[in-house]
Amino acid sequence: MTETPKDKTLTKIDRAPVLADERGLKFDNLDAMWRFCTAVVNSGTFKDINTPEIALIRLQAGLELGLTPIWSLTNIMVTNGRPSVWGDALLGLVLARPDCDDVIETFEGEGDQLTAICEVHRRGRQPIIRKFSVSDAKRAGLHGRNVHNAYPQRMLQMRARSWACRDAFADALRGLSVIEELRDIEPRAAVEREKSKVVMPDEVELKPITEPVEALLV
Repeated sequence: MTETPKDKTLTKIDRAPVLADERGLKFDNLDAMWRFCTAVVNSGTFKDINTPEIALIRLQAGLELGLTPIWSLTNIMVTNGRPSVWGDALLGLVLARPDCDDVIETFEGEGDQLTAICEVHRRGRQPIIRKFSVSDAKRAGLHGRNVHNAYPQRMLQMRARSWACRDAFADALRGLSVIEELRDIEPRAAVEREKSKVVMPDEVELKPITEPVEALLV
């Protein structure tokens, strides 16, 4: 709503409708995405999303991968400066590909030789097989740390899955990493930046030209 200076009455601001289908909301402009992200923050549902800017980054990253809006916010997280997904979401993206024939995950060995194996079958290509063992985790300094200590098999599985899926479907995943893997990387030092005000396209103030046109062309 905005106030007109003439008679002090309120005038309704017309906004373009946000389209939707059976898969949820569909965005065709930045304004619609921003309104959705603002609603997400105001809802308080996602405790790790406290600004529309954070919601917008996660929304856009998910949409580029083919996820619907809510599942973009649920499965995307910026970890150590990189948009990433949970391992289950990565597997879902690969299995949804029409040229994915199968993803087979198994374990072999015991103790330090316990190894997670992931085999990805892409139609028309040789299977991609990647492994990650307890010995590999120890060499990388991961064994015994945080979730690796509590869920060792799961963490081995996520590493093997990430490597195999990313190597087999590099064109679809575009270097996408899994959150479980990126959390193990030491974060880079934060760079202090001055936060700029977000200006929507319809809020840009056009200033009148006061100089002669000839001067602007020099």
